[in-house]
Amino acid sequence: MKKTIIALAVLSSFSTLAIAQEASLGTEEALLQQQLDNLRQQLIQQNQQLHHLQNSISTSQQQSATPDTTGRVSGDRREPAPSPSTEGLMIEQHNVFDRKFSLDLGVSYAYYDRKQLLLRGLVVYDAIFLGKIDTDRIRSHQWTADVTGRYTFNDRWQAELKIPYIYRYMDYNASDDKTGIAVASLQDGNIGDISGAVYYRLLTETNSRPDLVWNFRATAPTGRDPFGIPNTPNAATNLNDVPSQLATGTGLWGLSTGFSAVKTVDPAILFASVDYTHYLKGSFDDISAGKGQPGDVQLGDSLGYGLGIAFALSERLSLSLNFNQSFNLEAKQTDGNNNLIKVPGTNGNSATMGMGVTWAIDDNLSMVVNWAAGLTQDAPDYVVGVRFPYRF
Repeated sequence: MKKTIIALAVLSSFSTLAIAQEASLGTEEALLQQQLDNLRQQLIQQNQQLHHLQNSISTSQQQSATPDTTGRVSGDRREPAPSPSTEGLMIEQHNVFDRKFSLDLGVSYAYYDRKQLLLRGLVVYDAIFLGKIDTDRIRSHQWTADVTGRYTFNDRWQAELKIPYIYRYMDYNASDDKTGIAVASLQDGNIGDISGAVYYRLLTETNSRPDLVWNFRATAPTGRDPFGIPNTPNAATNLNDVPSQLATGTGLWGLSTGFSAVKTVDPAILFASVDYTHYLKGSFDDISAGKGQPGDVQLGDSLGYGLGIAFALSERLSLSLNFNQSFNLEAKQTDGNNNLIKVPGTNGNSATMGMGVTWAIDDNLSMVVNWAAGLTQDAPDYVVGVRFPYRF
């Protein structure tokens, strides 16, 4: 009897334990099922969010690929964004419309050395010269410091104001076959001609076309004009046209317009420009060398162009090569009958070949060093300059 009771007790314990285990398993299974349902719900929500983002991206791409009023395709712009060195080069040779304001400080030096052989006598039999041989020489040193500010209204329009200061030193010499005499050394400085310009981007760069910008510039006669400055003749020399002051401006209003283009052809950057300048007629109390002769003057129009290529050597450094040439027509002035006539010998052809290095000091400040050599007689012998554009 006791054995039976003990057996029943043992069986009851096992049954209770089995029931408890089944209850525990049931509770755990319910928890796992609830977690699975939650994960399924999260997956459904994530799929919905992914589908919504894909639709938004597709809509944005379609809108950006729609041509705007200028005919450019915004979705076809070159990527990635230009490096700091490339951006500094674009400011120097072209324009950058993604910065609200930029301030450019520059200093340049130009050197001119002109010699003229004067034959005062008679040539006999095309071989024998009877008379006096004189040599005139004028050496000019010109330093120009300017401040240029550019304000960008949007991705198409930009305005510019440039204020230069010019300091000049000139050395006049006259020599003959027996002696050399230094006539004069003259130095002078004053503000130059202030100019303002507007730029409009016609096209943005894509894989098949360049970035094209139109510009219009007006130059005011704020510098010292070259008319009516008296000479200081020296009877002991053969050079009697030494001025008493040096001009720092043209004395006339100038209007110019042109286009500039830039195209990226990895790893090179090609740039080109063309411009035309017209000077308005001006009236002066004296257009002679201090003789009190009033009259009108109009400088000749000029047509210029430039070509160049640049290479981004690194993220911070770029190298450029350029060629520039301009053609000037003859100037005009009034004669004794108050008619405008051309002044012989005032036309010119100036051509230079140069190179530049742009170093991006940081994302906002760059240093641009330029050097150019004159290829024609009307161009300076050489020009060197350094600029510091800062982009805000």
